[in-house]
Amino acid sequence: MGPMRVLVADDHPLYREAVRLRIERLLSDCTVIEAGTLDQVLAAMRTIPIRPFDLILLDLHMSELEPDASVRLVIDAAPDTPVLLMSGSATSQAIKSAIGQGARGFLPKTMPPDLFATAISMVLGGGSYLPVEILQGTDAGLPEREPPAGTPNLDEILTPRERQVLVRVATGASNKEIGRDLTLAEVTVKLHVRQILRKIEARNRSEAAAIATRAGLI
Repeated sequence: MGPMRVLVADDHPLYREAVRLRIERLLSDCTVIEAGTLDQVLAAMRTIPIRPFDLILLDLHMSELEPDASVRLVIDAAPDTPVLLMSGSATSQAIKSAIGQGARGFLPKTMPPDLFATAISMVLGGGSYLPVEILQGTDAGLPEREPPAGTPNLDEILTPRERQVLVRVATGASNKEIGRDLTLAEVTVKLHVRQILRKIEARNRSEAAAIATRAGLI
């Protein structure tokens, strides 16, 4: 039957990389394909018609189309493949509407690794996954898509390596997990995190994650 195929679709390359590494660790026999645009998503599905993807992780806002429309396009192109939505900024109403188009669940981009693994397992097992905030009708993230005024430009403030580390901090990864992802010693990761917090004027990792989300890093 061959390895599982997972398509990770997101317009933030650092976040795509982080998700790909998580998936590869979670599913030992797995091929992960990355896509940065909706056109690339649809092209990837056309090139593998005989052996379709086992799972598609789709950024809710990666297209200029309304989320409902882009979700519908992907589901129509791969009707037998579970689609799991992702976003760093979305309201519960927008997510529920996209779920109504046939998606199998939603992952906040700041979701910790253990919950991420649980969600992936549930969907691959034929189930669905929604955070409790969505079920309760509260917002899953910031409603703004554009960074609000006063948000720091992280491309100017941080080095490429620091941005890689911050993406993983924002997704709830520990220093040990970040070191494993980036092939860094844990003490080196700790130094990077300390430098990042100083540069972006964050008091802790939670505040750093909020800044990364507002700045559109994930």
